[in-house]
Amino acid sequence: MGSIFTILIVMIVLDVTYTKIYESSFPRSKFQYLRSLGNKKVDYIFIGSSRVEYGIVPNIIEKKTGKSAVNLGFQAAKLGDIYTLLQLVKEYNIQYETIFIQVDYIYNIKDGHSNIFEYQMMPFIRDNGITKSYSDKYGVHSIANYYLPFFRYCSNDFKLGFREIFSNIVQKETNVILQKGYISRLGNATELTGALPKVLLDKNETLDSIQFFIKQNKMKVVFYCAPFCKNNQNKDFTAKLKFKIPGLQDFSQVLTDDQLFIDCNHLNDNGAKRFTEIFAEEVLMK
Repeated sequence: MGSIFTILIVMIVLDVTYTKIYESSFPRSKFQYLRSLGNKKVDYIFIGSSRVEYGIVPNIIEKKTGKSAVNLGFQAAKLGDIYTLLQLVKEYNIQYETIFIQVDYIYNIKDGHSNIFEYQMMPFIRDNGITKSYSDKYGVHSIANYYLPFFRYCSNDFKLGFREIFSNIVQKETNVILQKGYISRLGNATELTGALPKVLLDKNETLDSIQFFIKQNKMKVVFYCAPFCKNNQNKDFTAKLKFKIPGLQDFSQVLTDDQLFIDCNHLNDNGAKRFTEIFAEEVLMK
């Protein structure tokens, strides 16, 4: 019995220690960066999947507009992740002028979430009711992660364990803050092809929840669709999407040079810079 009690005490101490380190360290992950913006002002916030993360360069926006910007795109993010991010912007009291949300074929995905977003949030699932609700909905071991001390770090040791804790302690920097959330992708491709869904779902309840949350909290939000390669099939999908999202800014066909893409859905670094310039000129500077 004494051994079990001792192990439990050690687990509690480790859990508290790891969590405090993640909370107080210089941000290495995108989610740490998000938390660091609490009670601060950012003029433009971009939310979405990797098509945001690889596609919007905040430093260019700041240079062209003189206003601050952050890229809060997460790889493989779905509408549920986007909804949670919106709620966290409010919960962390991040002040802003406009939030831009990138929506495309994810409209047709009724469920699912970003594993990247999930594990980056893991040290902070006790932050508030929003992080707990996300963990409850999408976490494989949500009860153990929340209530069993140190379990979340053990079960995600490769990503959240000692090596990452050590990197946080010594303040080993990543490009998250330097690039303000943007991740550059190098290389290009030619003769790209891709395809959007042929059919648009009649209804997506998560998007309805997002739109209700926006209206309820009087948030200034603009939806947009980022570029696809020129040989993308079923291009009328975005036109149909406009009926579901009035005011959607459609940039899906604004770039026609495949040298600006790493694949049909994602821009490379040159493409991201060019698209960000276009976005700034067409949306932010008008």
